[in-house]
Amino acid sequence: MITEMPRVLLADDEDTFRLATARLLEQEGYRCDCAQDSQEAGRLLTSQHDALITDIRMPGNMQFEFLRDIRAQFPSLPIVLVTGYPSVQTAVEALRLSFTDYLLKPVDWPDLLRAVGEAVKRTSLLRMTTAVREEASRLVASLEQVQDHLPRPGSGASERELAWSLDAFLSQSFSQMAVLSSRIRSVLTSQLQGGAEAPTDVCRMMQCPRLDGYREALESTVEVLANTRHAFPSKDLGLLQGKIEQLLREDAMNS
Repeated sequence: MITEMPRVLLADDEDTFRLATARLLEQEGYRCDCAQDSQEAGRLLTSQHDALITDIRMPGNMQFEFLRDIRAQFPSLPIVLVTGYPSVQTAVEALRLSFTDYLLKPVDWPDLLRAVGEAVKRTSLLRMTTAVREEASRLVASLEQVQDHLPRPGSGASERELAWSLDAFLSQSFSQMAVLSSRIRSVLTSQLQGGAEAPTDVCRMMQCPRLDGYREALESTVEVLANTRHAFPSKDLGLLQGKIEQLLREDAMNS
């Protein structure tokens, strides 16, 4: 598996600092794009960048106008500020706009490398979490679609039709949950590597709808099984009902 190099944009009108820092970052495994003023930085910056390193006082940003525009356009992008002219005003503005770091020139290389590393990790985790949310939404939509095609109690469906529908429903549900589980594991692994504690409730952390949709779909399955157990007596269907009910009990205990 080929891992893409983290991509950062370095915006600074001081040639020596910009070129030397870019060279050092590239030696550390970063892909570094450079801009010598805010206008060029605005043209170069895309959603593919993992972080922005930028000077404060440079053409086009004397009143923080460039950084306000960037924060509005890329609200989640980590931004590392570097400045040779610290002031209370710029420090307060940095806090107000939620920048990741505020470093003073001459910047100690270990401090800048740490700041960039943390910024890139933050972007990586955000993208992974977004992917999990999207996967969760697709899973819920799929469960609802499959659920709509399950035989309803009293519909006259045969035992074979009922068993086939349940098998298809569970097969699709669990395969998609396996994909979702893999993505969640990646998010948690990334958090643990960064020193963060693993959350006890992943779905609540991501504010995803998966749990409600998953539980509702399985409860509907149990209802179908319960309502048809006399019309279509089957040991296999009884065991299946027991397994699903156990899953729901365990889920309730862990919620």
